[in-house]
Amino acid sequence: MGFSAGGILCGEMLLHFDGQTDGTALDPDYVPDALDAVSADAAACGMIYSFYGRLSVGTTDVELLRSGNLPPTFYCYGTRDPFYDQFLANADAAERAGVSVERLQLDEMPHGFGARGGWITSYDAWLTEIFANQ
Repeated sequence: MGFSAGGILCGEMLLHFDGQTDGTALDPDYVPDALDAVSADAAACGMIYSFYGRLSVGTTDVELLRSGNLPPTFYCYGTRDPFYDQFLANADAAERAGVSVERLQLDEMPHGFGARGGWITSYDAWLTEIFANQ
């Protein structure tokens, strides 16, 4: 789960560095340790006013999203967010890529709403359902 740029970072990890990837993928001098034996796979992803892509640009590349074998993804965004159209386009592309997508739109909420807007209860229920089916 990540908020804004934190969600983009979570998405980058899920798209390119999940599974048994260790630090040698980024730095050939990295020395793996016991923690590297733990899978970096995720059962779910929470994009809270965020999206898969790069800073300020949500991807609509369906093949990229499909190649990431992404987990079910919860999008929560406000209608007054300047990235609103990008949230919609990214979630649409994720669905076309076969990702299970849940959307929660918060009317009149801006970017950076944090814990406001009553979304946490819905996210908790969604996560509980995802984890119950693992």
